[in-house]
Amino acid sequence: MSTTQPGMFQCGSCKKNYKRLDHLARHVRSHTQTKPYKCHVCPKAFTRPDLLKRHVAGHGSQAGDSSVAEQPRYMPGRVSKACKACSTNHLRCSDEKPCRRCQEKGIECKWNDSMELDSDFQSEEQQQDEAIFSQDDASSSMAGFPDHTSIGSTSGSSVMEQPSLDMLTPQTSHSLFQNLGKSTRHRTQVRGSPQLDPSMNTNIDPLFFPLPDLNLLSGGWANPDANNVDMYTYNQLDDIDLRFLDSYNTSIPFEVRSIQPTPRGAQTPRAASHTDPGEPAAMCTEAFQNSHWKFRPNAKDHAGAEEHNLSLPATDSAYPSPESGVALDSNTRVTSAKLEGPARDRILMMVVNSCRSDHLSKAVASFPSAELLDTLLQYYLTSPVTHATSFIHAASFNPNGKRPELVAAMAACGAVLTSDPALSKLGYAIQECLRIAVAKHWEQDNTLVRDLQLTQAFVITLEMGIWSGLPRKVEIAESFFNPVLTMMRRDGKFKRSVYSQSKTMQSPGLVSREEWFQWVEDESFKRLAFRMLSHDANTSAALLVSPSVSYAEILLPLPEHADLWTAASPEQWNSLKASRRQDQPLFVADVIDDPDILNNHTDSVDIYVAIMAVLSCTWAMCWEYLQLSSLQRSRPRRWNTLVTEMRKDELLKLLGHLKLSLSADTSADPEIQMRLELALLHLHMPFEDIQIFAGMEGPERARAVYPTVRDWVKSEAARHTIFHAAQIMHIAKHSPRGSMRGPMAIILYHASLAFWVYGLLSDQSSLSRALSQNVYLDEPDSIALQRFKGFGQGQPCIRWRTEIQGEGEVVISVPLSQPDKVMEAVMGIVRSNFTGMPVPHLTEKLVQLMGELENSAKRKLDA
Repeated sequence: MSTTQPGMFQCGSCKKNYKRLDHLARHVRSHTQTKPYKCHVCPKAFTRPDLLKRHVAGHGSQAGDSSVAEQPRYMPGRVSKACKACSTNHLRCSDEKPCRRCQEKGIECKWNDSMELDSDFQSEEQQQDEAIFSQDDASSSMAGFPDHTSIGSTSGSSVMEQPSLDMLTPQTSHSLFQNLGKSTRHRTQVRGSPQLDPSMNTNIDPLFFPLPDLNLLSGGWANPDANNVDMYTYNQLDDIDLRFLDSYNTSIPFEVRSIQPTPRGAQTPRAASHTDPGEPAAMCTEAFQNSHWKFRPNAKDHAGAEEHNLSLPATDSAYPSPESGVALDSNTRVTSAKLEGPARDRILMMVVNSCRSDHLSKAVASFPSAELLDTLLQYYLTSPVTHATSFIHAASFNPNGKRPELVAAMAACGAVLTSDPALSKLGYAIQECLRIAVAKHWEQDNTLVRDLQLTQAFVITLEMGIWSGLPRKVEIAESFFNPVLTMMRRDGKFKRSVYSQSKTMQSPGLVSREEWFQWVEDESFKRLAFRMLSHDANTSAALLVSPSVSYAEILLPLPEHADLWTAASPEQWNSLKASRRQDQPLFVADVIDDPDILNNHTDSVDIYVAIMAVLSCTWAMCWEYLQLSSLQRSRPRRWNTLVTEMRKDELLKLLGHLKLSLSADTSADPEIQMRLELALLHLHMPFEDIQIFAGMEGPERARAVYPTVRDWVKSEAARHTIFHAAQIMHIAKHSPRGSMRGPMAIILYHASLAFWVYGLLSDQSSLSRALSQNVYLDEPDSIALQRFKGFGQGQPCIRWRTEIQGEGEVVISVPLSQPDKVMEAVMGIVRSNFTGMPVPHLTEKLVQLMGELENSAKRKLDA
């Protein structure tokens, strides 16, 4: 007579044995109250897939889904757990406890204790959701923000402490797989267990069922009969076995904290409460509606709406002269030739031909003088923000011999850079005229679509529009980039074949001026192409749109060394070229393949342009990953997470290698540092979902993405995100005065939003914060930071230098659990960057948006 063999899988808590691993997993979930199977329609979660399928079928029947309702086995009358009385008598019970039958009979309704634990656990999570999504009925979305439960008061008991998984030893692994074959023989006979319908979107990957971290090996293994091994059954693995084993190749099969985000478009139903659960996100909806992302056209918006700004205001004591708004050192001229009267008249004629007759007389009478236009031109060329001389050849630039459109575009951009109100209005009015004038030239003579100066002028106007902070100009600049990109693309300017290698003369005296000018024009087109690539990447990050330039089409060689580009004469250019080593051309793909290669070509390529080109292509790769990851989250049954995670790992390695390979001079550039950190930031965070949660698309969409954002905040990726956000903040602190504008201001705003959502939704209790050691995220990487990023140990903080009355300037520690203080610190960095200077319009709009986020966080914490 054969004796029953004990199960080889043992629970680490109650020591109960099981013959199958899935039975043990189901048992341990009764201890841990883990519910890995989440409904994609409502926030409920279940411990078993069959319960989830039955629950989802109930949704289908309520919505009138005939395809689901026709299945008789999943009628909505079935309940998840019957009470003991109904179970003993084989009667139908109800989900509400005590059940209706026991109440009618007047008997005590008893059910399993684990059911109570499940209910309590679910209610705690619902309470946390309501603490985030709640509003007083008498308050409005902005002025009277609702009373909320304090974020820091969330009980720590709702966060499950998971035991660690011991390592498999060779001995235990051998015993495990010896008995796996035995259990397979019995498992093939039991095929009646319900399986999830593949057509049903239950947000479960059938290949990788998330099993909890069960501490399976902490208890003693049952001793199997090692001598009774059937090698035939050992090799007879069925589909379930193969799926389980295959999951080891892609994920930890006992991972409890795997994120199961809500698919895009799915909305969680409102809680049965007197409060509106979606209103936290509406707190900033109006602020987003008034931001530069939202253009709401009206009848007053048209091309001639700014023509009255073409004339400068009359001088008085408050506004002595237009030149007073330009802080330009007379010793920093870039061009030797000054702009003279005839060049100014050509610019005025271009403006007159582009505007309506209503404002002509006033514009002609008060148009800027040649001296002012020359000052604005020099201001543009010398500004450290624009890097204008990286694509405009200053040594050969004579404003009196160039097209008036190019000179006007440079002067207009210089006027906007001053941030003086009158000059900024003048610059934007000239920009509007330029947009029409350049298009007229292209329409009247199609050969001019290959003209370098007109293309340069148009690109400058697009840069002005994108970073203006004015919704209409932003939308026009975004849409008008495609025509000029198409012209450059059709002319082959992104390919190698159109750029001929210049020949080096052996004698400096033999070089001709025409040859120099030809090299300058070829190099200018090359640098203009890389300028457009960088502009496209910045626009993509600012507006969260797909890049228009593919990283795969950047096939042109990198620009030559900056010394050759800035040579003042043909002789100096040829002498420098003859003294340098003639290497093979370097391409962006070469640097992406091996970032260290730049250190071997420091005397042959322009390092700044090369790094910016590589970062722009890397951003396009990161955006591609973000789109695939978003699609994978919304359709997890179709797209395997293994593919996207491998792509993410490769991008992280590339960015890390690039960061290490930068030279000291290059890495000191704050724009390069911030763009590198921005790519790392976005690889770890669902930024679009976070911005929607903040209120960008209204309360309904905020309610839909809340589960995704909440789960993300609890993950390791969130801790990596706030580390990179703190590094961006640290770079901004030490950036040159007046540089927090344009792309850098956008990057700092992205970092602030990461701080805000982490501080708002992180569930650190007051006691745990008091016992944790401060970890300063805005410091260089350290062991404490590694522990925080990997294990969440410590309380994340940033340092803030502020003025305290009676003590002067002091450095204080601001924990991220106080998001209002963190937002105040970020805004303080921006204001200190413009001390004694007017703040650009875009930067001011972003500061106002951060102020709204600060107020919303303050109201929630004070509630």
